[in-house]
Amino acid sequence: MINMFPLKRISVACGEIYMKLKISRETYWDKVYGCWLGKNAGGTLGGPLEGPYGQEEMFNVWWYPKIAEGGIPNDDLEIQLVWLQALKERGIYLTARDLADYWLDCILYNPDEYGFSKTNLRKGLQPPVSGWYNNWFKDCMGSPIRSEIWACISPGAPNIAAKYAYQDAICDHAGGESVYGEIFNAVLESAAFVIEDRLELVKLGLASIPESSATARAIKIALESYLRGLSWKEARERVKESVYSPIAQYSPINLGFQTIGLLYGEDFGDAICKAVNCGWDTDCTGATVGAIWGILCGRRKLPEKWIKPLGNTIAVSNGIKNIHVPANLEELTNDVCAIGEKVLRCFGAPIEISENDDFRDAEVIVRQSIEDIKSFWNLPPNEVDFNLTSIRVFVTYLDGPAILPMKPNRFLISIENKCLTSISGILSISVPSGWTLEPVASYQLSLNAHEKASFKFSVTASAKDINASNECLVKVLLYNRPRLLSVPIVFVGGFRWLVSEVFRKPLSLEAVFPPEEDKDLYEIGEGWRIASWPENSLEIESFFNGKPGIIYLRHFIYSPEERKALIGVPNNSRMRFWLNGELIHETIKPVPLRPSYKGDRSNYAWVNLRRGWNHLMIKIMRESNPLEAHFTIASGEWYSGMTDLIHWRFPWESK
Repeated sequence: MINMFPLKRISVACGEIYMKLKISRETYWDKVYGCWLGKNAGGTLGGPLEGPYGQEEMFNVWWYPKIAEGGIPNDDLEIQLVWLQALKERGIYLTARDLADYWLDCILYNPDEYGFSKTNLRKGLQPPVSGWYNNWFKDCMGSPIRSEIWACISPGAPNIAAKYAYQDAICDHAGGESVYGEIFNAVLESAAFVIEDRLELVKLGLASIPESSATARAIKIALESYLRGLSWKEARERVKESVYSPIAQYSPINLGFQTIGLLYGEDFGDAICKAVNCGWDTDCTGATVGAIWGILCGRRKLPEKWIKPLGNTIAVSNGIKNIHVPANLEELTNDVCAIGEKVLRCFGAPIEISENDDFRDAEVIVRQSIEDIKSFWNLPPNEVDFNLTSIRVFVTYLDGPAILPMKPNRFLISIENKCLTSISGILSISVPSGWTLEPVASYQLSLNAHEKASFKFSVTASAKDINASNECLVKVLLYNRPRLLSVPIVFVGGFRWLVSEVFRKPLSLEAVFPPEEDKDLYEIGEGWRIASWPENSLEIESFFNGKPGIIYLRHFIYSPEERKALIGVPNNSRMRFWLNGELIHETIKPVPLRPSYKGDRSNYAWVNLRRGWNHLMIKIMRESNPLEAHFTIASGEWYSGMTDLIHWRFPWESK
């Protein structure tokens, strides 16, 4: 993770005149208020239509399907209230590590990427690795929907908004398209405070993300369709064909639909309805388009027809705790504007709060500031960095953070000298008991001012010496300098499975094959091979050699207590599974792969784990298409990952 602050002062020179934008407190307040009103309206419109999968048919809604005072509670808005709390308590220099604490302290629910990233955080992984590892949903909408808070505290300063957005997104989406989605939204929304041209806003947002990304492709298709004079429905079909995913929350397709609503909308209501009617993640697209139009219009120009029925209170679900919820949108706006004034002043933004508005040369100034954002494009999602004052230490997980039995896991330690003179010292690493480090010897360091050096290591451990969270410590002793804190390198336990041979005929889940005799066997048994995988994904497609068949898998889970759990084997075919010898569930109907904690309504079942070891057997069928399958297990409360389970060794491998 990079240190996002302090920012350099940004100004654009025209001869000897330096331009700076001005926004009045009245305009600033009105646009922030409009942002939240529009966000609430769009989310309330689209919320009742959202589902787990997209559908070919478009919606045809032109008014709220359901009206509730204050709108419908939505993570799009309420998580941003958590970020507001973080800004108040941690200050404006907060980073992803600060936000990680608020994820764990304030947000109870765990859909999709939220759940997997929070499990990673609880196991000790830092952002961005928390958002990258074992997270199938890192290309989904969880972070693009949280952009408004960063834009509203950085009006007319999109480079600042993007830096906040990046820190936010990597907590639960690092390495995914969603990082670009949140940056795009934050940039566009920040620029909307000083630029009214929607075409120019889309172009500015595109300039802030890589042209090669699927997110940029979807947005460009929507933009080109609009410029060519195609209808909004034709634009929808072109976006859908280009970046199709059956998952309703897939970020690129939704950013494309959002752009359709923004550009094709003839007014506020028309814009949010067109975005929602495109389908997929309807509450998110409607809410973001509503927020952008709210910034452009301000509270004063938003239509009463859409705004008045919802009032000005804030609806928050019981999935949010430990925060102060503003009494109404006026209080929320006051709080955000107070922080925004501080942000603009402290970070030398190219805009100042004034008594009047002066947006001359806004496009030139804003576009100049966007150049800074490109530094985020290539930051590795598998690297964590620590600022130790005299030096910076970078930890790069070359083989990921999961440690598998007796398989070396490589990592890189890089040290950068931040001092004005050369430094020297010793680099050493300590590992858990029973682990092997290669190379073992300490390294002598000698770095010139601002020089950087890298050192490659690997660790190996047996199954009995692996825990849920395993900490190695990097210690750098500098000669003639103050002592430094040690840097943790956290490795998590992987997943240990037994895999049968492939049975070709008959191709039916009803057919009984020999492995079913072992469905409650607490030893390896005959014909089983050991497989260790770093993530929830069941990597079994290669066993089929491209042909149909049936395969069995066995897995052992140790629970320290009796508890209710939701077990899933999400896949794109059919399966059965047994727990402790009892048949628990069979696929209801094939559905697209969607391996969340909460379930896909076809491949999940509630079970009672017994205290001690539990034996799971899965029978899964591959038909003509390549097989994709995962294994998930979540608690009965809030569908959260359970970090106290043992799943990386077999019962006979325990100490």
